[in-house]
Amino acid sequence: MRYLSIRREIEGSLPTVAELLRQKGEHDALRAMSQADIEIDEVGYDNWNGGTELWTVFLRVPVSVFVWIEDSRNEIAGIISKNLELVTGKDNGYWVSAEISPMRAAPPGRRLPDGKISERTRAAILDEMRARETAWHGALDEIAFLSRIFDLTSLPSYDSRFQNAEQDIWQHCINNFDWSQDWVYSDPRFRLYAADQDTFLKFICEILHPIVRKDDAEQDALARAFNGHLRADGWELVEDAIIDGRPAYVPQRKVHALGGSVQRIKAVAATLNSDTLYEDLRRLERIGDSEPGEAIALAKEIVESCCKLILDDRKVAYPEKAEIPELLKLLRREIKIMPDGIDENAKGANEIRGILTSLGNIAHSLAPLRNAYGKGHGRGRDFKGLQPRHARLAIGAASTFVDFVLDRHLSQVAAETAES
Repeated sequence: MRYLSIRREIEGSLPTVAELLRQKGEHDALRAMSQADIEIDEVGYDNWNGGTELWTVFLRVPVSVFVWIEDSRNEIAGIISKNLELVTGKDNGYWVSAEISPMRAAPPGRRLPDGKISERTRAAILDEMRARETAWHGALDEIAFLSRIFDLTSLPSYDSRFQNAEQDIWQHCINNFDWSQDWVYSDPRFRLYAADQDTFLKFICEILHPIVRKDDAEQDALARAFNGHLRADGWELVEDAIIDGRPAYVPQRKVHALGGSVQRIKAVAATLNSDTLYEDLRRLERIGDSEPGEAIALAKEIVESCCKLILDDRKVAYPEKAEIPELLKLLRREIKIMPDGIDENAKGANEIRGILTSLGNIAHSLAPLRNAYGKGHGRGRDFKGLQPRHARLAIGAASTFVDFVLDRHLSQVAAETAES
């Protein structure tokens, strides 16, 4: 349980660290954080001060970024580590540092994650439980556990004396105990090696459920092991709720193409202290670019939320149902778009205003496509829906817009504070 608690603390600190780096002008460090695939793990233990756990934030950056910062990567990692310490504190029983390495390219012939849990990954997870001799049903009996996922009364019995799977399992697992511990993995009624993906993910999440898995250490170890195997297919199990002091898990597809944009908007959410914006980001992280229509809708909401939050900070009233174009007009009147020391009417100011407006309007303009080309309506066999590239366009534009307007807002507030 402590492992998960510390991991949550470090993960929750990252948006604030990114914002610190941006405010301090540590552009290379911010670039590394914004574009990295980030993993957090415990790497050791030190006896100092009664015992201190050692944690590392692994930043795996694209090769193009790594080459750019290679000569100074240790210095950059040190800057990130220092700011991690500022946010997480010193006297909490653990130390955390950052490490930068190049993102590994997929080996020749190996596919990129496409959102499908492969048979190889399924086999690895089931073999992991065999090797650990895990009682998959945990504190429940086999019938109680499987009934959380399957309708046992509708599945056949393989014993001629019984009418359905529930009676069959009762006889051989509860009454007689004559089936092996791992019988369910290969039982053709449940098809865990080839069942639909949602069923398989539900099965392994139930194995970790606090009602099923009563031992904290075993739950932690299994969650880490499952995620180690799922990572190759672009999936992970994440905490969804706390039950009786321990986490329940849900599956989540890891964000790749949208990762940098999401990290930047997270920094905004941390700065503006917005739970609503964080909730939108959590939804975006869950779907990634696998559901372009939903991602575009979230991009629109993120731009609207950012505009309203800044206007609220500046005590500027706006209509309750104001759309992005109207919010942009109000925002342009409030925010100085030109760099400090340059007149707001200087050459190029109109062009910057036009670009800023266009960025904000991309999400607004793409939103109607969700209704025309998204899911939720009957479509013919030749129908072509929105693609991941549309989601990347919307989220990328929203990220750039939010990053720009927040920077100008905070710079202006800081200048006004200094003058007063």
